Amino acid sequence: MTDRRMTKDTSINKGLLLTIGVAFLVQAGGFVWWMSGLNSEVTRLASIQGTAIPALEAEAQKCGIAIHNNVQAIKEIQEHDQAISGLDVLNFKVEQLRVEIATLREVNREIMTQHEKIFDWMAMNSSGRSGGGNPYNSPGYSD
Repeated sequence: MTDRRMTKDTSINKGLLLTIGVAFLVQAGGFVWWMSGLNSEVTRLASIQGTAIPALEAEAQKCGIAIHNNVQAIKEIQEHDQAISGLDVLNFKVEQLRVEIATLREVNREIMTQHEKIFDWMAMNSSGRSGGGNPYNSPGYSD
């Protein structure tokens, strides 16, 4: 009887070992499959890296040049702003001069009117009329 128990125990042990062995082989196969996929991914990334890094370096150089050009453009714009800021003051001065020229033209018209009155008065006095008086009090003169 002991032989039968031993044979059953060994067959159970063999079955258990066979199951563990198959499970190990399945895991080993899965690991090999996963590693082959990983290896192909590493190969793909290496090929991308070989073409992408020089392109990225060229792009970085272009960006650096663009940044430098932008800094230069900003400095130039600031210089133009400083130069143009004086134009606002000049525009104000021109407007002031226009107002003063208009005032001078008005004063000039008044002076011309006064001169006309004086010349009319002198012409009337020289034609034989001797009245004297203030030419500004003559008829037609008004402020």
